[in-house]
Amino acid sequence: MLQEFANSISVEALSFRYGEKPILENASFRFEKGKKYALTGPSGCGKSTLLKLLLGWLPDYTGHIFFDDTDIRTVDPEELQKQMSYIEQNVFLFNTTIRENITLGEDFPEEQLQKAIRDSALAGDLASMPEGLDTVVGEEGSNVSGGQKQRIAIARALIHDRSILLVDEGTSALDAKNADLVEKSLLENPELTLILISHHLTPERKNQFDKVYELTAVHQ
Repeated sequence: MLQEFANSISVEALSFRYGEKPILENASFRFEKGKKYALTGPSGCGKSTLLKLLLGWLPDYTGHIFFDDTDIRTVDPEELQKQMSYIEQNVFLFNTTIRENITLGEDFPEEQLQKAIRDSALAGDLASMPEGLDTVVGEEGSNVSGGQKQRIAIARALIHDRSILLVDEGTSALDAKNADLVEKSLLENPELTLILISHHLTPERKNQFDKVYELTAVHQ
């Protein structure tokens, strides 16, 4: 049983390849509880791969990933995922209401639902929809915009109140104003350990992270 996250995630001398193609080589990172981290770098340098490694989805690596003092090889990936929320670039929505897409059928206190809506910058969208949370999103989200899909996915991740949030370009479909709102709320949440991939960090935004890791592509 994995204990609740207390101190840090350490990635030590980690290497990973897809087939013959090396993606990460002898890479080391440290992510401390409650701090905010950005991963930047060109496409193919391993940013998304690193998040999937932290989630326990890609077991064929060399090196070590420690969750506090526990090597993640020794725990079930499901245990890891109970403590992390993951927002990926390509959002999948079910053909049901916005509420159901956020809660995925679980019961949450109304206060928790409203907080997730606020922190994902979704409140403004809901106010302009006659059905609000009971708006049906349509097949693959056809009734909502790309930005709204992404905000729904962010609310879905935030409602679980997990202490670690991994974001893979999770604000890429948002306009600058809404991306700013979402990123600001994530950065200002003292409880949250945030690891966010971005291609477009302004110098001002960069300064708000505790650390920015700039990855480079591995040369074969």
